[in-house]
Amino acid sequence: MTVLALEPQPLAFRVRPQADECFDSWIDRVAAAHETTRPALFRHLGLEAAIASLDLARGTCGLSNEQYFAVYQVIGQLAWAVEIEVQQIEGTFLNVEASVVLPRRQRRYVCPLCWQQALRDGRAPIIRKEWILRMSWRCQVHALPLCALPVADGAMSEQAVGSWLSGAVARAESLRWKLGAHPRLVEWNAEGVDTLVRASRKRFKGEKKAYVDRFQANLFHFAHDRIAMLALAHSRVGKATWGFERLVALELPGRPGREVMTLQPPKLPPRRWRISKGSLRPGSHDAGVLDLVLAYAHLRVRRDAQTQVEAQFGRFPS
Repeated sequence: MTVLALEPQPLAFRVRPQADECFDSWIDRVAAAHETTRPALFRHLGLEAAIASLDLARGTCGLSNEQYFAVYQVIGQLAWAVEIEVQQIEGTFLNVEASVVLPRRQRRYVCPLCWQQALRDGRAPIIRKEWILRMSWRCQVHALPLCALPVADGAMSEQAVGSWLSGAVARAESLRWKLGAHPRLVEWNAEGVDTLVRASRKRFKGEKKAYVDRFQANLFHFAHDRIAMLALAHSRVGKATWGFERLVALELPGRPGREVMTLQPPKLPPRRWRISKGSLRPGSHDAGVLDLVLAYAHLRVRRDAQTQVEAQFGRFPS
């Protein structure tokens, strides 16, 4: 018996990308409309399911030649499946460096007021391209801090979405009221985000350049509340976040020494002397996070040992 392979068919629901919608938001809406997953959707269209694991938020930017042609085939097949032009799908991509885009699992920040308005107008709520940038933390339309969508198994019901949006608006308004943003920093942020979205080659100078260099590829997504940290950094007490920024920017050694296992403090290099007058000033050693942890652990071991000795033999007079 001969089994004939079925030819791929266009999708039943023509879910088209909206203006300024990012690729992940659109492809997830396509999969949700057909009650399936992204890999299963790709298999249905005759595409390799492994391509679904690629980060396509930036389109073909930064891909190898093999990946470039594979992704270009995906774009053409998706455009055929929903009966739109290829340019409409390419409009969902960001032509930026990977360092300025949030990690894939972190791209769930939205403006609750934008979502409420979309639901009232009968439109599907989306995630805009600017909201997946690391330096984006407020809605440019409503001047409201963004909120992270709740992580839920499966699609949320309309009632659950409405309830969450009401609470999200209240929390965002409270954050905006507590941490008044500095007008100049807000203006620079909007200009920097717009430059990235439009892939402009505009160059900044002076303090504005220093601001863009600081926030364009920031690491605030490592914080417990990314939006609150960014709001604090853009307030008049923004220096309060400098300690966190320095901490997450520290580089740990690629190959820790044996001291990691023995909890011994790191050995200092031999002291340098010179034959002429005096001695050289001791070199400055930049302590990394691992050095601090090892030093603390070594002192803790010594203190615990001393406490145990005192408990057994009593405290010796100094």
